[in-house]
Amino acid sequence: MSTISAEYYQIKGIVSDMSADEQAEVTRVEAQVIEIAKSSQAAALGVILASIKLSLEP
Repeated sequence: MSTISAEYYQIKGIVSDMSADEQAEVTRVEAQVIEIAKSSQAAALGVILASIKLSLEP
């Protein structure tokens, strides 16, 4: 399994431990980010850069 797949499923596990309201918020925001990323190539790159930037913050 790739590192990215392992991280994805690790995060999915964290989400499954959240309350129903928090899970719904995660799902809502995930859908919004996917919609933004699909709007253009520049938007997709922006989403990727933002995700990397967030992962690097302490």
